[in-house]
Amino acid sequence: MTWLDDEPVRGGYPSIEFLALSGLERMEAAGKGLMPKPPIHHLFGLTPATLDQDTSTFVMPSSPWLQSGAGVFLPGVAALLADAPLGSAILTALGPGEIAVTSDLTLNYLRPLYPNSGQLSAHARSIDVGRRLGLAEAVVEDGSGQRIAHSTTRCFIRSFPVTRVDGPPPVEHPVYDSPDPHERPLTTGIVPAEIWATKSFIEICDLMGEGELPLPPFVKLFGLSGPVAKEGYFETTASSSPWFSSPAGTIYGGFLAFMADSVLAGAVNTVIPANSTFASLDLKVSFLRPVMPDGRPITAGATVIHRGRSLVVAEGQIVNADGKVVVRAASSAAVMEGRSWMRAVIDEAESPD
Repeated sequence: MTWLDDEPVRGGYPSIEFLALSGLERMEAAGKGLMPKPPIHHLFGLTPATLDQDTSTFVMPSSPWLQSGAGVFLPGVAALLADAPLGSAILTALGPGEIAVTSDLTLNYLRPLYPNSGQLSAHARSIDVGRRLGLAEAVVEDGSGQRIAHSTTRCFIRSFPVTRVDGPPPVEHPVYDSPDPHERPLTTGIVPAEIWATKSFIEICDLMGEGELPLPPFVKLFGLSGPVAKEGYFETTASSSPWFSSPAGTIYGGFLAFMADSVLAGAVNTVIPANSTFASLDLKVSFLRPVMPDGRPITAGATVIHRGRSLVVAEGQIVNADGKVVVRAASSAAVMEGRSWMRAVIDEAESPD
């Protein structure tokens, strides 16, 4: 049990009547506060900022809750942000009754993110939207305007019969008596640099499991549990909590991509020596089936499939409670021996072998 199971979910979902509006009208309604804010907005602060025909921008705070055990952000934080504007940019080109369903998400990472990165933003534009498929790209930036990642997506277009209405019902936004989860004070910490310099990742995971070291903030925020770390493999489990829901009422694809990225990074970490770091270069995610917020467990696992001197490649998947694969993912990383985590910048990495 985690806090996600104990605390009532915040936010809600738009009325089905909104589907009778065009995609651009739906996004404009969300931007004007005419729709309920989804649970993911309250969980980690994802918010629509600007939009127009074929373009969309979302923002998100660089909350300290997104830190890894080393004090940096996992690169999957960029996926957590980018998935929403990518789908929205395609949605703005759709008509009444049409929705975009993400099938693939790809990111190429440029720079790391930190808790002091300021307000993060992802600026997306559609590349092509047809009757059945839509393509879009996005650039993720930190608060100073530096590019963090470039992302692309492919979405399937689905159509449903609708009846035009005069206007969706009015929405009342509840007021909560405490800050949203991402705004609360940390209840955990990061692993000291001297531990990373002298112990392997597997040893650090064992010490976390024994309560000798703090769990990473992102693990606490997202209620991840049951880490399994052994050489070349890493696994963790999450609840398919309503807190991870998008406006569509399913588990947000950006969270699933983040979860996949976390185990891919974990698998890479199991094969690099102490006092070494790595910089993730990319992430490729395929969404095979939707995940419903029914509270049942989903398990993510990743395996290293190539281990070179300076390049490591891992593949992974997420499996639902019925044993069906819902996500497949892959990532590559540049290894930097004798480097501290705070200097793990992709631009400075040596060319991989």
